[in-house]
Amino acid sequence: MTSKRLWTYPLSSRKTVRIAGVAVMAALSVIMQCLPPLFLTPWWMRIDFVAVPWVLCWLLFGLDAALLSAAVSIPLVGFIGPFAGGWVGMVMKFVASVWMFVVPSLFVRKWGLERFLSSKSLLAASGALAVLVRGVVCVLFNLYFAIPVFFGMTPKEVIQFFTNPRFQSFLARSLGLIGFTAYFTEVVFWNTVQGVIDLYVSLALAAVIVRKL
Repeated sequence: MTSKRLWTYPLSSRKTVRIAGVAVMAALSVIMQCLPPLFLTPWWMRIDFVAVPWVLCWLLFGLDAALLSAAVSIPLVGFIGPFAGGWVGMVMKFVASVWMFVVPSLFVRKWGLERFLSSKSLLAASGALAVLVRGVVCVLFNLYFAIPVFFGMTPKEVIQFFTNPRFQSFLARSLGLIGFTAYFTEVVFWNTVQGVIDLYVSLALAAVIVRKL
């Protein structure tokens, strides 16, 4: 009985509210895409708040609602706003961001939402695992799909691409990295930054919203 109560998302009980929430979060995601990014890497990864509404949708309405919200908004995210990445950017945004609510949802399924949100250790563990999965997926997808398709390169040329300081962010340049080490460090670091923003900004917003209800 207790576990079932704890696994209830705060705004998921009414179908009409959930549908409206999905639509609002999808619209907010597109609006975030229209805003200038917080940072743009030389290899065209945006650091932004686009995925925050999806994670927030999960916290308020549940996993199926978050997936639906992402599915509704992701086609527009790829083609609207400054530095939109087209269909490649659309795919990569979803492939990278989905782990930020799918992985924590597994923790919620086991321990309940209330305990999850009140436990610093569960929040930290879920966030670390989500970022780890995101990093591994993005290292593979950027090497064999996104960057080769977007820039017309082979995976070998991608590694050479990251050896050129002109295509490195301040991170790889300051550390003097080249080759695969530069590529791996850049992709993992910036996806970690984005993942932390996605998860913890959403958690802060969810806490404020639930407190006001």
